Amino acid sequence: MCAACSRWSGTPVCAVCSSGLHRAAPIQLAGSLEVFAAYTHSGTARRLVHRLKYAGMRNAAEVLATAMLEAMPSDVTALVPVPRAISRRFRYGVDPAALLARLIGRQAGIPVIRALRSPLWWPANAGATRARRRAPGFSAQRSVPVGSVLVDDVVTTGVTLSSAAATTRLGRALAATRAGVGVSG
Repeated sequence: MCAACSRWSGTPVCAVCSSGLHRAAPIQLAGSLEVFAAYTHSGTARRLVHRLKYAGMRNAAEVLATAMLEAMPSDVTALVPVPRAISRRFRYGVDPAALLARLIGRQAGIPVIRALRSPLWWPANAGATRARRRAPGFSAQRSVPVGSVLVDDVVTTGVTLSSAAATTRLGRALAATRAGVGVSG
């Protein structure tokens, strides 16, 4: 079954949906955070992220993780997932970045370090205007080795990733998708 449309395809993503996947170039966010994303956040890739985030579909995560592995810099030493708010993890039954990091780590033989603790709740940024987006108040659980990268499911304005980067002092991130809003590249 196709992870994006659920039609029988015999492949992880059917030919129709594959034509809607568009690779993303690396970008730089304010504060010198370099982001490597697998796809632009549109069409098929957006559907895959939504199926992962709101339905916990592992096959969508597997497709995204494989593409993220291809976008990942070769010198990465560890993966640091950006945790979802605890209330949303409970509501949807999945922490998208943690699942993606585990899948990528398993494929690449790279350790996953749970270095960030998320707050119980923060206002959802999905669908919010730039003015209404709020940075989550992450706290550090442990230090991370040199060469680590943050892992997240999607970057739009970069508010969440920038907060995670400030907490961990990391300068690179890997995302499944990225939107063009608020980023330069």
